[in-house]
Amino acid sequence: NMGYVASVGGTCGGSLVGTTYTTNAITAACTVVASFSAANVTVTPSAGTNGAITPSTPQTVLQGTTRTFTVSPNANYTPSVGGTCGGTLTGLSYTTNPVTVNCTVAATFVRNSYTVTPSAGLNGTISPSTPQTVLNGATRNFTVTPLAGYSAIVSGTCGGAFTSATNFRTSPITGNCSVIANF
Repeated sequence: NMGYVASVGGTCGGSLVGTTYTTNAITAACTVVASFSAANVTVTPSAGTNGAITPSTPQTVLQGTTRTFTVSPNANYTPSVGGTCGGTLTGLSYTTNPVTVNCTVAATFVRNSYTVTPSAGLNGTISPSTPQTVLNGATRNFTVTPLAGYSAIVSGTCGGAFTSATNFRTSPITGNCSVIANF
């Protein structure tokens, strides 16, 4: 059956190749005794920095079965799982495909990033003017330039303040947000 290996003994002598047992030349009554034992394989987990995997030690599993691991990212990180076992990550639970040979489960953790979307009204500009990808906890600078005779007011959902007459720095970014320059 799947997950088991055969061994053959008895008094006839012979050899097992794959799933076929061939006796030696039979010269008298003899016996052929087949026995079956669980075929175990090893799943070796690992985790990169900024998170953990549980269990974290090599796991012996019955060939043809699956194994489930829990990945635990540090705050502000997102897990992904690869390796040679194949499988599916659902939430923080990773289940291997049916394991038929020794294989690995490798968890990595990537710092979350968010989109800061700038915009400018009439009578001035903001630069950069396209959406910016910013790592969690980082800030982003924008150059806000009003036309002559106008002043700039910046609003939006990112928070922040002017650090010079034309440089606006967001607060530390913790989610998708906007920077809106009005003049």
